[in-house]
Amino acid sequence: MAEPFKNLVSAGSALLLGTELSRAIPSFPVARFVAAAADGLDDLELKARVRHVGTQLRPFLADDWPTALDQLVAAMPQEAPNHEGATSFFHWWPVLDVVERDGLSHPEASVRALCRLTTRFSAEFAIRPYLIRAPDITWPLLEGWVDHVDPNVRRWVSEGTRPRLPWGIQLATSIADPARGLRLLDRLVDDPSAYVRRSVANHLGDVAKDHPALAVVTAQRWLAVPTRHRLVEHGLRTLFKRGDAGALALIGNVGGSVRVVRVGVTPASARVGGSVVIHAELVNPMGGSVRVDVVWEWPGARGGWSRKIFRGGTRALKADETWNFEHRLSLREVSTRPSRPGEQRLSLRVNGEDGAAASFLLEP
Repeated sequence: MAEPFKNLVSAGSALLLGTELSRAIPSFPVARFVAAAADGLDDLELKARVRHVGTQLRPFLADDWPTALDQLVAAMPQEAPNHEGATSFFHWWPVLDVVERDGLSHPEASVRALCRLTTRFSAEFAIRPYLIRAPDITWPLLEGWVDHVDPNVRRWVSEGTRPRLPWGIQLATSIADPARGLRLLDRLVDDPSAYVRRSVANHLGDVAKDHPALAVVTAQRWLAVPTRHRLVEHGLRTLFKRGDAGALALIGNVGGSVRVVRVGVTPASARVGGSVVIHAELVNPMGGSVRVDVVWEWPGARGGWSRKIFRGGTRALKADETWNFEHRLSLREVSTRPSRPGEQRLSLRVNGEDGAAASFLLEP
């Protein structure tokens, strides 16, 4: 079984962080810091661990915030990660938490420090209080870093300004009006780094949740450059799964013409940890691009049905051509989809339209 992600924040990571801090702060009490950080740590989940270690770190820094900030930046590992998005400096996340909580009294200096720190571990969470409480300082700084030489900084500009960043504080102003973030994306959409472009797509996906029409218009404008097609598909994935006609039309999918000849699931019963395959024959009499999503419904915790939608695939079909579609679904336990034995329903969403369905039995 894989090591729990939360264990990346541990007494060992605190020791590594304390050792690095002691190189810039000769008087830094490594042993006392590690003891304080380790106390109660094992009982906490990931983000609570980060907050705990950061809270224990702050008293061992200078009382004066500008001096404390200088200490943190001076202690930053000199060697950058050997690839974009590296987790080799995961032990530095609590440092970003300290800046996130304690640096708002000096917002410009703190945001500039985050620009340097994000080259070691992403400051996408730490920047968000500054966007909320010091927007007139923070947004112009981020706009100036769109062309930064380091892709980790450019990605941070996109990811940190996402309206609905998972695990992060929501940006209510950007949810209401995402225009300022979209202007950043316009400058990053052709970034040479796939790591940055992935963030651009995810940011567009956040916009699509609250402003689907605006996201479609933005994507339509971006698609003037053919190489952006993959980015747009990822950014509009939520709209595709909803069957949004405007989004589907952008990639040549139109409803109403595709026939599902048959649909079935094998095996008819399966156990948790196994898998099933949904298979179907699809015919497009008029020809054209066909997108298929698989809708899985299972018994809800309080009655009714819960559901999750999975990307099935896209294929260009000639007139009257048949697509022998197959998609395997894993039945392993995951936190986002509790396994509840009983009847499970699988259906196909073809070019945004719900259609043929089949079922199987999930055994205890």
